Amino acid sequence: MKRILAFAAPGPAVLVLDQWLKTAAKGLHQPLIAGVIGLNWTENTGMALGLFQGGTLGILILTAAMAVVCFLLLRGMKLRGLAPIALSLIAGGAVGNLIDRVTLGYVRDMFETLFMKFYIFNIADVGVVLGAILCGVSLLFRPQDWSKEP
Repeated sequence: MKRILAFAAPGPAVLVLDQWLKTAAKGLHQPLIAGVIGLNWTENTGMALGLFQGGTLGILILTAAMAVVCFLLLRGMKLRGLAPIALSLIAGGAVGNLIDRVTLGYVRDMFETLFMKFYIFNIADVGVVLGAILCGVSLLFRPQDWSKEP
């Protein structure tokens, strides 16, 4: 159990950092690293890549389901390697954005790449994307990390 808790630590770290930065960056519009990344505070009623703007209830249900599935997998499977880290990152990011949707009706985004036109994102989004990438890598190259044994 201690091993799973150690691997699961990235999720709570993403959640805490995400909520803190969302509060600290409120209303800011300024470069952080000139020409690379900046703060551009936005209130997003959609989801990744600006899809489904205004679809708060559907997105809320989807996000909650994603978090619950990650928690159930973390709790019910004997995971090794990247698997628990990946699920923890996804769950932490999902819960971070879920808190915003439930309490505010939108997600607070603030990071914008300045070297290319891209979408504005937050730390929770980074957790979900990084977790999904790690999950894919783990499933492709280390499927044994996803044991069905409790």
